[in-house]
Amino acid sequence: MAEAPAPETGTQPIALFTLTIATGSEVTVRGPRTGERGTWRVTGQVATTSPDDPAYDVTHTSTGRRRIFRASRLIVVRSPQPSAPQQHTRRKPR
Repeated sequence: MAEAPAPETGTQPIALFTLTIATGSEVTVRGPRTGERGTWRVTGQVATTSPDDPAYDVTHTSTGRRRIFRASRLIVVRSPQPSAPQQHTRRKPR
């Protein structure tokens, strides 16, 4: 009968997945500091050294100011709006 390998000591669990915030979502900042109040729109995810807490590039909806926030500080208030369907135009016969 084969024995199960002994569990390794000192290892940390690996996150199998992280929840991502979709581009175009509107977010607010948890615990806002000076200049961080209001609604922000996510423009994309940026490179970070911590895979457990990704960072996002956001733009303030009224002022246009850009910032980078960690996902742990963001609260999603509105998911991205679906784009309008493309309407095909018909060519006029000649």
